[in-house]
Amino acid sequence: MPDTKSGRERKGRNKRRQLESRLNRRELTAADEPPEPSLDEVESEYLDEDELDR
Repeated sequence: MPDTKSGRERKGRNKRRQLESRLNRRELTAADEPPEPSLDEVESEYLDEDELDR
């Protein structure tokens, strides 16, 4: 079956509608505030007081 302009446009509208629907669902299920970082999740390295004096 040949590709038609109206078919491409309809497919684009359907994809856009799917994406908007998916984003709306994610927004509704997301928490209002991001979770607070815990000390266990910190991956950066801290210098202790002895290392700061060097």
